[in-house]
This record gives sequence, C-alpha cells and structure tokens, in this order.
Amino acid sequence: METFHHLEQSDVALRAYVGCRTTALRRARGRGLEVFDVSSAGKWTHRWTVPAGDNPSYLLVDEARSALHCVHGDGSEVSSFKIDGDGRLFGLGTQATGGTNPVHLALSASERWVLVANYATGSVVSLPVQEDGSLGQRAHLFELPAKAGPHKTQQQGAHPHQIVVNPTGRWLLVPDKGADAVHTLALDEATGALRLVATLDVAPGSGPRHLVFRPDGAIAWVVLELSSQVLTTRFDAATGRLEPLQRTPSVPDSFIGESTGAGIVLANDEHHLFVSNRGHGSVVRYHVDPVDGTLSGPTWTRVHGAVPRFIASLPGTDSLCVANEDADSIVLVAGLSQVEQLAPTGSPVCIAFLHPSKGTT
Repeated sequence: METFHHLEQSDVALRAYVGCRTTALRRARGRGLEVFDVSSAGKWTHRWTVPAGDNPSYLLVDEARSALHCVHGDGSEVSSFKIDGDGRLFGLGTQATGGTNPVHLALSASERWVLVANYATGSVVSLPVQEDGSLGQRAHLFELPAKAGPHKTQQQGAHPHQIVVNPTGRWLLVPDKGADAVHTLALDEATGALRLVATLDVAPGSGPRHLVFRPDGAIAWVVLELSSQVLTTRFDAATGRLEPLQRTPSVPDSFIGESTGAGIVLANDEHHLFVSNRGHGSVVRYHVDPVDGTLSGPTWTRVHGAVPRFIASLPGTDSLCVANEDADSIVLVAGLSQVEQLAPTGSPVCIAFLHPSKGTT
C-alpha cells in the first residue's frame, strides 16, 4: 500500500474511492483501488493505492458499517474492506458470487443483504451482511429468463448490468442488456430469497444498461446502451411494473460512428438528467419535464477521452465526476462546457464517495 502527501484532516470534505480495471485482457493500466482526499475547495489528493485482486471495478460504500465492497470484473467474486478513520482500506474477505463477471452490487433497503448482478451468466445473487461489514456466503442465486437479443456478441443471453432499489425499498430493478428487458425482482428480507415480479420488454437490440429513479419513485429513466437512447418510464410502486413513455437519442443525429450509452445521473434539483456516451466521448444533459419526466433540449459536453464509462454527482454540488477509462483520468463537468481534470488514475471505471464524518471508526 502506497502513501502520498495528504491534506489536513480538517480540510477533507470527502473521500473518493475509485475502482479500476487491472488486467491485460482489458488492456488496463489500473493498479487496484485508489483512494483520494477531496478538500472543501474541490482539490483531489491521492492517499492510497490498495492492491485488491483483478479488476476491482464497481464499488459500494456501506456507511453504517464503515465498509466498502467491490466486484471483480470478469471474475466470480466480491471483496469487502473495512474503512478506518483515515480512509484506509483493510481486507475483510472475499465471497463467491456463483456466476461470472459480476458488474454491479447494491445494498437492500434493510441493509441486511448485498445484491450482485452476474453479467455473463445471467443471475442475481444475495449475500448476507455481517456485523463487521463483511459478507457471508450467498443465500440465493436467481437465474434470469434465458433470452437472447439480436446483437450477436453483446446479447448472447441474459446479461444483468445493474441492480437498483426503488425509493420505497420494496423492489429491485434490473436492466438486462442481453434480453432487451428491465426486470422487477422482490427480495425476502428475512431469507434473501429473490423472485421475478414483472418484466418490461424493450425494442430488440436496445440493450438496457443502467437506470435511475426520480426521488418520488414515479418515474425511472433507462440508458439503452446498444441503441444510444434513453427510455423514460412510469413506475407503479404497487405492482412493480414499468410503463414506457418516451425514447430519446443520447448522441446527436449528425454523429457518424459507433457509440454506446453508459452512465446516468439525475441532477440534485431534478431539472436535468445526464447520460455518458462511449465513442462519442460526451456527457449529454437533458431538461426534465417536472410532471411526466419526459426529456428535451439535449446539450452535449465533450470530455477527455472517448470512453466516459461512469458518471456520478459530486456530493454537495451540481457538477459531475466522470471516470474516463481510456484516458486514465477523472474529470469534473460543471455547467455546459467546463471540463476540468481532477486526478489521473489508470483505467478508472467507478467512483464512490464517503464523508469522513460518516461511516468511519
């Protein structure tokens, strides 16, 4: 573990944990999990490099237990770490996910379970959370319907890409890139058992990837990765069903070339929605209708590199942090045109934030 010059603790407003790809298969340049202090003025200072096995990619912070979990992309495991008061990570162990290429994980509403999406083998698994923040052996593995889409290499079967707990905590929404579907699952919080409740089928070849809810839970937006579109839907919290309302392009009509949709973020004020485009190398901002959630007025901001894989709101601001996997950088997008490099790091694919005053012991 490496140490670098750091800020005075009194000036650390946030800690940023960055998951990076590390393997030759991914042509990656990452070294593991990277830890940064973020000052009240927005300066990022590198603190630690934590070797964490192959491709410690998507991250989940459990503030209540001072823990961080990461999936190992292209592998079959999820690892857990304790976060100390200085932001350092100490291993708590690794658990098998029962499938291949875990790409996303989420904490259940009760915070008793971590749910993991196994992309390559088309399953969702529940693992119990222990008191120390570590994970127990999986309680249940649910196989999604074995359906393939028309894309020969990207849709060879069910490929769940994300798990989102709806605002009421009752349902799990799972965009399935391989099956051109968004599934609604129910979780038995007592046993960890999962079951399928509803499925929204979308146009063949769309490839649903990620989604985000409006805070009231009535509207959800879905990134359609393969068709470079955003699907606006209405959500029925009583039944768990989605109803499609609108499809909107995420790249300009004039763009010629290959591009795929990736990340999605709703602004804190709920007036704007952001989506990142890999290939076009941009983040698009839409105006959001305050009633039905439909999108209009897209404006594109080019970012450093062509592969903005992940985007996240910088807590306490209206700005976005972008993980540019190909450009080995994390950049800030503020307004419509300001792009500022925050930190260099190899092959970043996810950013998770923690307030130092929360979730640390």
